[in-house]
Amino acid sequence: MISSSSQIVKTKLSTRKRLINATARLFAQHGYNGLTMRSVALEANANLAAANYHFGSKDALVLEMLRERIQPINARRIELLDEAKARNGKTAPSAREIFHSLIFPIGEEIARSSKSRWSLAQLVARTFTEPVSFIERMHQRFFSQIAKLYHQELSLAYPHAPPKEIHWHLHLAVSSMLGSLAQHRRLGDFTEGECNEEEVNEMIDRLIRFVTHGFVKGVNASS
Repeated sequence: MISSSSQIVKTKLSTRKRLINATARLFAQHGYNGLTMRSVALEANANLAAANYHFGSKDALVLEMLRERIQPINARRIELLDEAKARNGKTAPSAREIFHSLIFPIGEEIARSSKSRWSLAQLVARTFTEPVSFIERMHQRFFSQIAKLYHQELSLAYPHAPPKEIHWHLHLAVSSMLGSLAQHRRLGDFTEGECNEEEVNEMIDRLIRFVTHGFVKGVNASS
């Protein structure tokens, strides 16, 4: 038999998971300002006290939801970047290897299922519409360190490029990635059926090539 204490822990974890998943759905539909702790509790079939017990505030709840979705992708990015560095020894990885490590984990995630692709696209699209103060907190929590890491690696690959140019072209590459993800579900309509949103691997490969060429051309022109 399962002990009462084990059952309580299991129930708490189940409630927490339902609250996180409900937050993801409501955030994707309505954004940060469009959800409340009460609406999340209702969506999760939980009570408001449980939401407050597990997270304490709407801010903490939304950021934890994002952490669960973003941190595994960031961990995979670092894993692929470390593999590229190990392959190259004392030579810095190429721009293509660096951008592959940045973008490919997103492809792995959205290729899992149409539900995963739709959910991630909705979350990414929200980064274009949320209040600046929230976006700043999200960036500081999840992307500040990884942005510094990629700037460092690209600077090693292009030591003669001014740091400002590395920043500019990395920013443009990331913006291309986010825009492609946010709009990917409209690919079929945009191309009048010529391209298919189910072709995730093709999209990711094209995106890696696109941002790599753009970055290399840009920093070389500035050197």
